[in-house]
Amino acid sequence: MRRPLALACAAALALMPALAAARPAFPGAVGFGAEAGGWRGGRLIAVTSLADKGAGTLRACAEATGPRVCIFRVAGTITLSRPIMLRSNVYVAGQTAPGGGIQLRLGRSDHGPLVVKDAEDVVIRFLKLRPGTGGMVSANIDALTVENARRVYAGNLSMAFASDETFNIHVSGATASDITLADSILAYSLDRANHPDGAHSKGALICSDEGRNPQCGRISLIRNLFAHHRDRNPDVKATAAGPVEIANNIFYDPISQFGEFYDLLGEARIAYVGNLALTGQSSTPRAGTAVEVIAKIGGNPISVWEEGNLAFRQKDCGPRHAIPILDGPALVHRAPLPPPMTVTPVAANTLERVLPARLGDVLPGGGHRDALDRRVLNDLARCEGRVIDQPDQAGGWPPIAPAPPPPDQDGDLLPDDFERSHPGLRPDRADNPWADPDGDGIPAVEAWLAGLAGDR
Repeated sequence: MRRPLALACAAALALMPALAAARPAFPGAVGFGAEAGGWRGGRLIAVTSLADKGAGTLRACAEATGPRVCIFRVAGTITLSRPIMLRSNVYVAGQTAPGGGIQLRLGRSDHGPLVVKDAEDVVIRFLKLRPGTGGMVSANIDALTVENARRVYAGNLSMAFASDETFNIHVSGATASDITLADSILAYSLDRANHPDGAHSKGALICSDEGRNPQCGRISLIRNLFAHHRDRNPDVKATAAGPVEIANNIFYDPISQFGEFYDLLGEARIAYVGNLALTGQSSTPRAGTAVEVIAKIGGNPISVWEEGNLAFRQKDCGPRHAIPILDGPALVHRAPLPPPMTVTPVAANTLERVLPARLGDVLPGGGHRDALDRRVLNDLARCEGRVIDQPDQAGGWPPIAPAPPPPDQDGDLLPDDFERSHPGLRPDRADNPWADPDGDGIPAVEAWLAGLAGDR
């Protein structure tokens, strides 16, 4: 007999060492990447320029070495001619950007805008990653690529207009593990655009690989919206490095497939819990189940723990009709017990009500929310929109108006208002951002970042 969702999740949580053993990257951080903390105690580096490179740019901070936090003193769009390569021990604090925030897009380039490669302890939050085609044929334009990296947290990102995967975790003869993607929008990947394989609108590819003995696992996809992708919603492989958990996501309007789970790398243990899958105007009858298992390699075990999910076909965006969660091969590979999980999901029938307000690059009170994300969320709510070929079919890149940063008279990058409201800090004296003058156990800069983000 199948156990109720709450009991299954409780059993899974009992199997896993508590994440509280190490302080999370921020209050409320979830998933296997929640402990990405190597940036603590480091420099606060001001991002003051929207240029591609040079002093004061995001690239200068992201590609520096040593523990550091990138603090934005500017808002707008950064146009890139090559990817920004994030090195270890960095927190890219997009919530500090004034006005409408920060949007990354490509000029002439054949790679995506942001890559985390051969790095550890990386946190990326509250950015808009929307590359476009880069003006040339390319098979490498993701919105965000994570390769051979450990302890990575990507949260509240707005990702669109990629012509390969929107989000990709890649491993090349090394290890990729302890990675979270949460509270993000992945939408409007480009279908018939510039990919050499032709039609190629893709959501997320988890554990693509090359080289010998790749290891990939301990990956979390939590509370994300996937909208308007041909397939890979998501595409998952894994190894004995650990499981992949897919919890409380909404998957909307694929052309041909929702989730595709493979045994191509090694032992793949996947938890698919509390998700909602919905067809849309792009969807064909091929998108008939929420999860497909493709088992091709004898001796590579693959198992799927499925519980508490909902999946519906909306014919002509009319009444909803339930479709199966698991296809036939997935039923054969159904796990009798859940793998270790890090979260207790909420009920799938609440997701359309509770998730939209927190998804993507949006601050408490609605700051940073722009027209493209509003369009995606309206598509979901109204069963509208389609897979696109070019950005202008979804309105293109929204303008991000410039805005002044908050006053900081002492130049310590802690705003004057924050310092006035916290005992022991002064706006007319440069303070140690890592001090804890109020004795609550949280350094001043972390309290400020958490407050901006609405972290709990």
